[in-house]
Amino acid sequence: MMNILYDLLYMIPLCIVVTAFGEPEFGGPEKKIFTFAVSLIVLGICVTLKHWKNRMKYLIPGALLALGAGVVLIHAPEGRGEFLWNSQWILWTALASVASFFVGWLWANSRRARRLFSAVLLVALILVMVFFRDPVKAAVDLGFFLIILCVVDEIQHYWKKSGTVDARGHMVSIAPFLLVLGLLVFVIPAPENPYDWRFAVRIFEQASYYVKWTSKWFGGVSDDYNATLGFSDDGRFWSNLSKRDKTQMVLSAKRDAGDVVYLRGKVMDTFDGRNWTATYEEENHDSMMDTIETLSAVTKYDEEYIRNYLWRVELKLKYEDFTTKYFFSPLKPVLGIDKISEIPYVQQGGDLITTGDPLGYKTEYPVIFYRMNQDHVGFQEFLREAEEPDKETWEATRTRYEPLDVVRDRNAGTRDSGTSYEDYLAYKERIKAYYLQDVQLSDEVSAFLEKLFETATSDFDKLARIEAYLASMEYTDTPGKLPDSVDSPEAFLEYFLRDKKEGYCSYFATAFVLLARSQGIPARYVQGFYVDKYADEVVDVKSAMAHAWPEAYLDGIGWIAFEPTPGKKYINAWTFKKKVKDMGPAAAPAPTPSTEQLDPDKMLEGTGEEEEAVGINWGLILLPLGLVLLFLAAFLLIDFLLVRMNYRKLDEAGRFRATCRKNQRILGYLGYRMEEGETLAEFYDRVSSELGEEPLGYLLEHELIAYAGKQPNEASLALATRDLGALLVLLKEAKGRWYFWYRYQIYRMDAGKK
Repeated sequence: MMNILYDLLYMIPLCIVVTAFGEPEFGGPEKKIFTFAVSLIVLGICVTLKHWKNRMKYLIPGALLALGAGVVLIHAPEGRGEFLWNSQWILWTALASVASFFVGWLWANSRRARRLFSAVLLVALILVMVFFRDPVKAAVDLGFFLIILCVVDEIQHYWKKSGTVDARGHMVSIAPFLLVLGLLVFVIPAPENPYDWRFAVRIFEQASYYVKWTSKWFGGVSDDYNATLGFSDDGRFWSNLSKRDKTQMVLSAKRDAGDVVYLRGKVMDTFDGRNWTATYEEENHDSMMDTIETLSAVTKYDEEYIRNYLWRVELKLKYEDFTTKYFFSPLKPVLGIDKISEIPYVQQGGDLITTGDPLGYKTEYPVIFYRMNQDHVGFQEFLREAEEPDKETWEATRTRYEPLDVVRDRNAGTRDSGTSYEDYLAYKERIKAYYLQDVQLSDEVSAFLEKLFETATSDFDKLARIEAYLASMEYTDTPGKLPDSVDSPEAFLEYFLRDKKEGYCSYFATAFVLLARSQGIPARYVQGFYVDKYADEVVDVKSAMAHAWPEAYLDGIGWIAFEPTPGKKYINAWTFKKKVKDMGPAAAPAPTPSTEQLDPDKMLEGTGEEEEAVGINWGLILLPLGLVLLFLAAFLLIDFLLVRMNYRKLDEAGRFRATCRKNQRILGYLGYRMEEGETLAEFYDRVSSELGEEPLGYLLEHELIAYAGKQPNEASLALATRDLGALLVLLKEAKGRWYFWYRYQIYRMDAGKK
């Protein structure tokens, strides 16, 4: 067993490596798991044929070949050639596995071959990692595992040991630790590009962060802790902020993106007076829902001149010294169902989160969004007057503006974007549930707001006045610790509006959200980056650009961002146009599919042709199964004849011993086995007390032949044969339906054993 395990240490990794690199050439099925399954099955058969000494080992490959022949024969003669051509990947995979078996055996059993193969593999892995854009990570990992095995083997070969010196046993015993090491290497995310010296800096920064976090956890660090400005999903209020000019992303966008870009990262909904948290963590389609709602509202309000209000823009983001699970995007993004570019993601609450490895160094993806002409008086009129879109407008708009891959998926009937009008109504209810939490105001704050909102005729007017009022306060990075009395949203408002009247972005964004909610307007707290683009097409997004701001929901229009932080408001609008030819390249909607393609009723229709009912073709099942059974019957018949032939070649002494062994096997099946040091006579006395003397006479005869020098004769053989028949009767009574299986095992005992 130890030799088998030792061989498998080299054979299995080598087989997987060869299959992984050969699979693209084999042309196997789309699901690669089938290719690897075939590979490992063939390897298992090879190991079985080498180490199992019983003839029954040939049943496995023979039955598989018979099954394969049956599968080929069930195809019509004219289709067999095509089937064999499409299935040739099985042959190539099997040949690769057989080659891996022989090379692996040499690798495990020849020191010279092991050294040579390890050196060749090391060079090959280096070349693969240098010249191949996307090598198979598991294959590379297993390749280095083989090299490590060789290194360990060389170390122990030249290591003078005492005690147990079984080299193979030692290798098998430490193999689990090496496998765990390889598994850890496999699960650790690998960057798309080689590491540079920045990785050391990142390790230091992450270590610093966890040391500080651990200190806070165990030592109860107070709110006086000095935070370094940068994006985080932590919604805590710090006493002081320190800035650091560290490039976290690179933003590329043309001038039509505006001079300031807000990159949303983390959205939070619940405030307890000292911390923001996100309780809305359900998977949803809210980001795309918001985009469609705004497009629908603009379409219903002024369909002829949509480009006056919305401008379709594309920008690109590339991560530098930054590792996060969040995608960053402005409001009103255009998203596919499953992926942003080639990266899988999910919409969770108000966030866009990767479902794969964390996004890190050199991660790059495009973002398409609709920039709002929010600072133009015409757009502000729209915010005051727009009405909620009806179902007809909604469905027409979402069909027109959703990404084309979503349309194709719906047309294929495989997936849905989750943005139907019914989904929209449920989405609005979620907004009220999570972003319209009750806020109680003191009499003084209520009176102040009543005066502030005099002559305000819409929710937008109220929000604009809250924004202007908060922006008139003082900004500071060192507001100090929140008083212990601030333990609720109401207490925070009272403290900030009446006493403190200064702070950094988190203070102003929080006050805005709470005041908006007090007026029955859903609002949320957002953390991300405030990027000062100022007409540059490529901008380094620094950690110091991290920012917090509020977004408010206007019923029927969607989420609108506001900027209450003093000194941050930037007025940027484009002129309204009244002629299509003067509208410029901006805000051009996505290419519109044909009318027939967009018809929701036709998208789910079939071809109109009725398919005939297809019954079960039993020939497809019975022919391969019949060939397998035929092979088994032929094999067992040949095996039976060989056993009988070997038995007949024996003399009387050999036949007697063979029959005695069968009798002992039956007694073992019945639960009677000789104990250590027990003689045949003692065994006879113990068992005969339960079974009687009749089926056990051969034991006393065997005792005389084994220890008294008696020669077995025809009478001895007849006695043993008689007892065999009696024991078989007892076995049939004890095993019932399984009797024939045990009977087969008994008759197959090696009749030629001396």
